[in-house]
Amino acid sequence: MFQTMDAFSIIREVEGIFTRYWGGHFEVVTTFFSRPRPREQLIAWLDLQLYKEIHVVPGKAQALIDMYEKLDGEVERAEYEAEAYEMADEIQHYRLLADIRELITGTRLKATEAKPTREQVRLEEVRRKYSTSKSPLVRAVSGFSPGGGVAFAAAGCMIDGGPVERLLAEAFKIIFRQEHVHYHQRRLVFDRLAQESDPSEYREALEFARELARQHFILRNESFSYPLEPDRVKEIDLGKVVPYAPPRLY
Repeated sequence: MFQTMDAFSIIREVEGIFTRYWGGHFEVVTTFFSRPRPREQLIAWLDLQLYKEIHVVPGKAQALIDMYEKLDGEVERAEYEAEAYEMADEIQHYRLLADIRELITGTRLKATEAKPTREQVRLEEVRRKYSTSKSPLVRAVSGFSPGGGVAFAAAGCMIDGGPVERLLAEAFKIIFRQEHVHYHQRRLVFDRLAQESDPSEYREALEFARELARQHFILRNESFSYPLEPDRVKEIDLGKVVPYAPPRLY
């Protein structure tokens, strides 16, 4: 089967896997904010989201230091700039959401106090599992992850209600714009590698895509205290959902 697939086919197959589950991300957020929820559930989501935004920063900072030694050699200056902007964006997302959490609770959560949940740990395990793949194409599948951020932020932009909800909507607008750019930057890399890779690499790429896309969706549902019931999750697994595809940049 995989030997008969071409680059266009693998791109569309991987894209289809992710857009299905991104539709799930969108539905999680719209369902959560469709009715009043206990404030503790919103705070629990904020706590996890703060972890997700800030815990990657030390690694990204170290990567920038390592890339500096290769700048204008193995590393293109545009690539270096993109990595720096992405790290800065993560810090801005953290600051925006930490400000809202502090407004709600009247307390500060130190960056090192933000902890992962069970499903976040599982997501990180999936990423580590494939991070050592010999195939650049397989490793590039991780670049689809910002698409989940685009989907959930797109839904968040439509939040309405009181002062906290309006602040969240404004934060989501910023997150949406930035994740949208990151997604398309990563997609350019994946699409190029798909055209350069041997079809023998497609099987592992598809396996990673299925595991990553589903676990990211499961985490999203957990982070918002499971607004989607198990039966609905099963339906989304079967493709009974409106897919979400990030709009083109231009």
